[in-house]
Amino acid sequence: MDTLSGVPPRSADPHLHQRIINTAARLLATEGAVSARRLARELGTSTMVVYTHFGGMDELSRQVMRRGFGDFGAELDRGAVTDDAVADWMTYLWSYRRFALREPHLYAVMFGPGLAAFRLGDPADLEAARSTFVSLLRRIHACVNAGRWEVDDVTTAGEAVWSGVHGHTTLEHTGFFGAVGRDPVRSFSEILTRMSIGLGDDAPATARSLSTARRRAVRADRTDAASAR
Repeated sequence: MDTLSGVPPRSADPHLHQRIINTAARLLATEGAVSARRLARELGTSTMVVYTHFGGMDELSRQVMRRGFGDFGAELDRGAVTDDAVADWMTYLWSYRRFALREPHLYAVMFGPGLAAFRLGDPADLEAARSTFVSLLRRIHACVNAGRWEVDDVTTAGEAVWSGVHGHTTLEHTGFFGAVGRDPVRSFSEILTRMSIGLGDDAPATARSLSTARRRAVRADRTDAASAR
């Protein structure tokens, strides 16, 4: 087994733990698999670093997924609950898109083939994977309770919404909109508008909520950009 080559236990680099997770996510998304040797080569460390920090590759894979869903949930719940439930729902979905575009490798791993195995593991993993969808259902319930929508089956509505937004972000990741000369923001706005009207809202009220949600999304994008500098 490789030695640590001078790297002390847990490493002198306080950011190495996170670097390992980020690099593993990227390799999983771009190459479909990752080994301790491949990861070590990418990081410029020994293979022992993986075992020092995670005990092995299986636990590292779980940690990638856990970190992804934890960060994803925090992003989705970033928006406040206000008296405009539809704007809050739209804000949630703009946050979904923002996370997917900001963390493309992590997002690809989270919703890739490994998701099924992850959900069959630790009950905490199942809860992590489910919690983001449950959060969406709460937003839909709020729109119904506010009298804006009429929804007989909230779970089915949530599945339809999730599928539409996931499909859009997946297309955006591929570069589709740029390739065909279309504006992904305009397309995403249209999806949210048509969903809201289809769920029972009237067009003028939906337009007002969309305007509110877009302002919030722009502010959040600016905040993220400022933090990244």
